[in-house]
Amino acid sequence: MTFKKDLSLVIVLAAMVLFPSLDSFAGFIDGNKLVQNMDAWEKYQRRDPNAFPVDGALYVGYVTGVYDSLESLFDNPGNVTIPQICSIVAKYLQENPGKWNLSASLLIRDALQKAFPKR
Repeated sequence: MTFKKDLSLVIVLAAMVLFPSLDSFAGFIDGNKLVQNMDAWEKYQRRDPNAFPVDGALYVGYVTGVYDSLESLFDNPGNVTIPQICSIVAKYLQENPGKWNLSASLLIRDALQKAFPKR
């Protein structure tokens, strides 16, 4: 069972590297696409058999990339994990559907600044 899971992860990661999508460029992703990928990530977290792991992985990768590039804009307690960051962003997106037309990176920044305000 573990071998299958590991093999699936390797295939997904290889596909992401070999077949990058235009969606991976920051200017092309809006909140609507980010929410679509977030839904896939949440399904994968619940082990939903209908989950599409590539979209979920794109969500995690995009959120993590924005987090890393903007970390100077907020105070991180230092022990936050990637799943926690993704959950913070997911909660913000779910609470603000009226903002889904905005840039995904802007939404992620707003979510993280709200969670970790600069002192």
